[in-house]
Amino acid sequence: MVYCGKASLGCQSCRTRRIKVSLHFRIYPLLHLLLTRLSATRFNHNVLNAHGTSPEKCLPKEVYASPVDKAIQFYLEHYVVGLPDEPREIHELKGVKWVHSRQTRDIMAAVGMASMSNLSGDKEMNTLAKYHYGLALQSMASSVRDLGSLDIDLVLRVVVMMAMYEVIRSRPNEPSSPARTHVMGGAAILSTSLGLLPSDGPRGLLQLCFSMLASTQGSLQYSSLEPNALIPTHVQTLYEEALPKPLFDWISIIGRTVSEPDRPSVELLKIIARFVKLSVHVRSQPLIDRHPETASIVHEALEIDQDLRSWEGRQDGVWAVAEEHISHFFPPEAVLDGCYHVYDNTYIARIWNHYRWAHIQVNQLLLESVERFPRSSTPLVSAAQQRRSLDCIRRLARDILVSVPTHYRHPTLQPIHWDCFDKTKRGAMLGIAGIPTLLFEIKVAGGAPGVPDRYRAWALDMLDTAYRDTGMFQAKRLAGFLRKMIEREPSRWSLSPPNVVEEC
Repeated sequence: MVYCGKASLGCQSCRTRRIKVSLHFRIYPLLHLLLTRLSATRFNHNVLNAHGTSPEKCLPKEVYASPVDKAIQFYLEHYVVGLPDEPREIHELKGVKWVHSRQTRDIMAAVGMASMSNLSGDKEMNTLAKYHYGLALQSMASSVRDLGSLDIDLVLRVVVMMAMYEVIRSRPNEPSSPARTHVMGGAAILSTSLGLLPSDGPRGLLQLCFSMLASTQGSLQYSSLEPNALIPTHVQTLYEEALPKPLFDWISIIGRTVSEPDRPSVELLKIIARFVKLSVHVRSQPLIDRHPETASIVHEALEIDQDLRSWEGRQDGVWAVAEEHISHFFPPEAVLDGCYHVYDNTYIARIWNHYRWAHIQVNQLLLESVERFPRSSTPLVSAAQQRRSLDCIRRLARDILVSVPTHYRHPTLQPIHWDCFDKTKRGAMLGIAGIPTLLFEIKVAGGAPGVPDRYRAWALDMLDTAYRDTGMFQAKRLAGFLRKMIEREPSRWSLSPPNVVEEC
């Protein structure tokens, strides 16, 4: 890093990642001046690491970073560089338009400050983050007044950063969270602009819809007293409709405009929307064993399970998934068992993980229904179905964990490792947009019934690492849920359901 004043929270991570060229990102007039000083500054920085020389004695005053500059640099290094579909080196951002836009400066600063505040506990920095977030909101409000002149790519990036800011702050995770409000705003803009976008334009809107479903499902669980349960023992009060009506309008619009290669993602989106609606229904009313309503819910879950199995069975061609393995090459904490996936592109990679988390939770709901409501469930959920559900959960949980390097680059990974994962081509549009959902998916995989204990431990370590790397409080919160589950239920369904109930 160019700035050598008070040690930055990102210094160790940057050294671990071996980012070769550091860049002080003052977005405005000092940018070119600082670029001319890169080689000298890099030399001084190396001398500092080796000899501990005071930075004030070795660097000119012009390169001292302001809080905004340090926050932007933290954002770029931890939320952009190295992620899928993003540059691999920070110097590659030099000519990227959105990095130097006035519309992104405040929101980048807000995200960086919020992250650094979480890691350091600096309350003043948190206050400053809120200030810059407010400025970003004002700027965005002015920008969207004229949709015809909008830079859609820039707007989408700003919207995602605003949602990320809310995720980093991790307010109470309710279905109506501010993060979801931003996602809905971005989806509304995209839905009115599909005709102006290229053929893969609907992908942006599709990803926002998938993210909305995942965040709704997660918030339903994590706002309850039983954050790891699909069928809670206490009814939840939902203060507004968990799934907003515009979501289904957007799904309809996408269905009319999506390209043929991406059509499987629309089919999956509809199935997952059915499951989340069912999940809302399960949580919003008391369920009683031997009651027709309970049996109806189990029957619906079985139908969704079958639809998801059928969807998976139809995917081939560009939707095929290949698994590769290299022994003793990757850091074990970064790549599970030395295995990783290769997809046609990162968009398809994300859609597969949406399929996985949803199918895991459908099967978890079926297993919990047998435990909670045996008389209603046993005639429907046979012993064979219970074993099939456990097998499906274990397989898909492993697939989620094996897929992680495709979506998030662990700090211990080096460019030589990235070459393997980059066999998956670009296609997800924004690397940062997939991180909150990935954290949810990792927690789903680690907390699912019947998965090996080492999967749970690996998932927990990944969530802890993501928090230390990014300062995203959501990662810490999800790690807390998973840690408590491991402590309280260390071997729940580790090999088989506690009592596989045979048909009456």
